[in-house]
Amino acid sequence: MYKSFFNYFLRYIFRAKTRQRLLFLAMIGLFISSASLLVLQSGMGGFQDKLITRSKSILGHGVVRLKKKEDKKVLGLISELRVNWPDIHFQGEYEIEALLRNGNYISPVLIHAFEVKNSKLPNFLKGRELRELISPFDLSRKVKMQLGDTVSLISPSHVDSFFGDIPRKVSVILDDIIVTDVPEIDIFHIWVRLPLIQNLIRKKDINRIRIYGEFSKEKVQSFINKTFGEGNAYVLTWEGQHKTLVHALALENTVMLFLFVVMTCLVSLCITSGLHIFTSKIKVDLASFWILGASKVKLERAFMYFLIAMSFITVCLGLITAFSFIKVMDYFSFQIMPANFVDRTIPFKVTLEGVIVSFFVPFGISFVFSLFNISQFRKSHSHIEEIRSLS
Repeated sequence: MYKSFFNYFLRYIFRAKTRQRLLFLAMIGLFISSASLLVLQSGMGGFQDKLITRSKSILGHGVVRLKKKEDKKVLGLISELRVNWPDIHFQGEYEIEALLRNGNYISPVLIHAFEVKNSKLPNFLKGRELRELISPFDLSRKVKMQLGDTVSLISPSHVDSFFGDIPRKVSVILDDIIVTDVPEIDIFHIWVRLPLIQNLIRKKDINRIRIYGEFSKEKVQSFINKTFGEGNAYVLTWEGQHKTLVHALALENTVMLFLFVVMTCLVSLCITSGLHIFTSKIKVDLASFWILGASKVKLERAFMYFLIAMSFITVCLGLITAFSFIKVMDYFSFQIMPANFVDRTIPFKVTLEGVIVSFFVPFGISFVFSLFNISQFRKSHSHIEEIRSLS
């Protein structure tokens, strides 16, 4: 019986001479809302994921900050970590802020002094030889460095009192220049061998263990506490070190979702207006069905099921269209972004969460407004009154 009612409602919307187009336009708006929400979420998610992936490949997925920094103990801890997690790269280093000077040019830098004697270099330095200094391209251009230049690393926090508290410095040769495609890294970070910095600070210390690879913070922290002593080291994930950036990206997604919810509410207002006009045109037909034996409850259920099915099909078509659009963009790799952007093409990333949000936001809002319209129709219309008015 519901199938007959569905056919009637569909024929009235698309074929009747007195059909109204507002409801049809509202369905098109619902279709566009679901499709654009998935495309925009996937595009933004792709850009954010690329940024985070590039940053993690350079700075690691996490870092172990050490309080007890004796060279031999830390190297022993690193060896034990590599044995327990062979798929993860643990890199010992000494991290220090300093000044980089090349002639008359000077710039603050964050030095990563890698321990390379007992380990291989991370993947972003794979195939390169870290003899003395590796610098990003932007920093090299800032201080006018070229390959083979001898530059000075100055540490204001370490001084020689014999010469009147003069900051210590060490001379290094620029071995290689890299591009990380992460602006805050390219302008500020450099990589040197660990003995150079240990010579500068006059200590055999390692204050960081950088972790390259997905890991469990709780498991690594528990293992370090057992083998290295509790309270001597603590583990920070990449997200924990970049809370501001993570919060900004989450806020960006929230604002985007809020704007789409508002837009979908406007579309649903059009649906409500269209349904109000639609019900006012078919109320006589519904009264005729009631006279022929269809109960009022069954008529209301048939109308409600029809609206739910129409919203469901419209949203699903929108998602299918969005998937097709994303596949086409990925296949042809259209270069949309300007040349100064790292990603010239839009790196779409479709996630289950994005699909669920893209489906339930427009469908849920449409469902609520449809139920509201049905309840108003139930309160304001009486089949007996419609028959009496015709008489």
